[in-house]
Amino acid sequence: MNISEIIKSRRATPPRMLVKKSIEKKLIWQLLENANWAPNHKKTEPWHFKVYTGEAKTELARKCGEILRKKQAEGYEVATEKINKFETTLTNVPVAIVIVLQRDPGKRLPEWEELAAVSMAVQNMWLTATEMGLGAFWATPGFIELFTDLLDIGDGQRALGFFYAGEILMEYPSPGRGDVSKKVEWNQ
Repeated sequence: MNISEIIKSRRATPPRMLVKKSIEKKLIWQLLENANWAPNHKKTEPWHFKVYTGEAKTELARKCGEILRKKQAEGYEVATEKINKFETTLTNVPVAIVIVLQRDPGKRLPEWEELAAVSMAVQNMWLTATEMGLGAFWATPGFIELFTDLLDIGDGQRALGFFYAGEILMEYPSPGRGDVSKKVEWNQ
């Protein structure tokens, strides 16, 4: 596939559509290597990744569920169904990569630029997964801030979600995009 075909083939593959089978470590490394080549201003390279597979991922899912149930009992508004779905998803996906923003210690850039750079790193992973024939999904649960200690998120860092990847259970069609000509204003 050429780059245009890869871009148009990329899908947000729901985690339930990923085969419950581990993927090779070398494929995960390739996702991360390509993420590392995302553009960024002032060479801050603000992305950081925490990879969970196997038993470590299962344990993470269990601990996240515990935290959510405890917070729910304390009055934090999160539905039990959402907790169960999150825990099951995290348990069942082949790999979960925590996406972390590492702010430049000198704060030479506005945060939005570093967020954009991390987003481009994730896009690189997503396009790489697509080229490999893998499905991927960037989950951004609103309650991720509750896992700061569990995920060992340090000073100047912020967890931006979980990137799931794995073999696709079944193909499904593109939702498509609207006409680009309606989104462009030419000034000549």
